[in-house]
Amino acid sequence: MKKLALFAFCLFVAGSANAQYPVGTLSVQPKVGFTATTLTNTPDLHVEGYTNTLKKTPNVGTYVGVELEYQATPWLGLTAALSYKEQGCAWEDFDYTVDDREYDAISQMFPSYDLGYNRVNVRGYNNQIELGYLNLPLIANFYVWKGLALKAGVQVGLLTNAHFIESAKADTKVGDTKVYGNLDIRRNMRKDCNKLDIAIPVGLSYEFKRHIVLDARYDIGLLKLIKEEDPLAPEHNRVFQMSIGYKFKIKK
Repeated sequence: MKKLALFAFCLFVAGSANAQYPVGTLSVQPKVGFTATTLTNTPDLHVEGYTNTLKKTPNVGTYVGVELEYQATPWLGLTAALSYKEQGCAWEDFDYTVDDREYDAISQMFPSYDLGYNRVNVRGYNNQIELGYLNLPLIANFYVWKGLALKAGVQVGLLTNAHFIESAKADTKVGDTKVYGNLDIRRNMRKDCNKLDIAIPVGLSYEFKRHIVLDARYDIGLLKLIKEEDPLAPEHNRVFQMSIGYKFKIKK
């Protein structure tokens, strides 16, 4: 993510006056970037057997897409796109030590050993909800100054995958040997989720003279993620998206 930000900054410095396409131009724009996402109503996570309360944090994922734009007027461009976004939410990582007890999670890290009363050091224990959406956004670009555009529209998303993920790294001593293990549990929760999402995307973009486009966008999800009514269930998608693309005309 740091490399992407540095690359975007270099492009910003290198760019000068934009070269916006004339009225009537049809252009296409492949795009890549990242997402930082959360879910509304997500509660803090209480870890069984411990006093830790884990706060919600953004889940960072990837974004890929392609956008088609028709320049309707000098100040208005109409776009339709197809994209894939990694969404969801996460909780804080934490470290802990297990003494004189044996948990299912620990036994999955060290399935070949009888842990008995060994001390197990667990590092980077992490929980997250990982979602994947195939999206069709329809956006109006309002060019307010040269290549600077304000964006607003509507987006339909189809849920492709949904998992609750539990992961960690650990080490323990078995006799005189130090043993390392990894935990990676993925629980499929797609059957519990609504397959469709409707969102309102808003944002802005800037097009440089070489038709390189930086785009920042925020999606406000309108439909609940979980099918059943549960006051403690995560609800609506909130997605911040940053992308870089290259626009080239296919018809004038």
